[in-house]
Amino acid sequence: MRKEILLAVFVGITLGLMITFGIYQNSENAKSGQNNTTDQLINHPSSTQSAVTQDPQLVINRPEEDLLTNEEELIISGSSTPDSFVVIFVNNVENIINTDQSGNFSLKVKLNKGGNLIEINSIDEDGKQINKQRTVIYEPEN
Repeated sequence: MRKEILLAVFVGITLGLMITFGIYQNSENAKSGQNNTTDQLINHPSSTQSAVTQDPQLVINRPEEDLLTNEEELIISGSSTPDSFVVIFVNNVENIINTDQSGNFSLKVKLNKGGNLIEINSIDEDGKQINKQRTVIYEPEN
């Protein structure tokens, strides 16, 4: 019984030291990482502008929300982050396009009779995404 207690104490102390050492190493790495970033910002002030990242943007110009139209084809247009991907779902049909260098995009789609759900997703180079939805009702003329 005494051997088991001594073994348990030894294992406990060993695990405690290993965990403590890991926490210590992690905090040292974090401190040195902060110092390196601070040094870079001080020594290279022009890099501060590039270090600031913007959240992705998505502006839908056409169609407006709850649009009622008698035309089967619809142009979806808007703007997002330049050189990003735009994935447009129209009634679960996927269309993938790229924005131009100004961030503009445009796509002509066919609508189903009745309500059409349009989901527009913008994905930038860093993988950040934003999405918006529009509902368009297509009623053909008789």
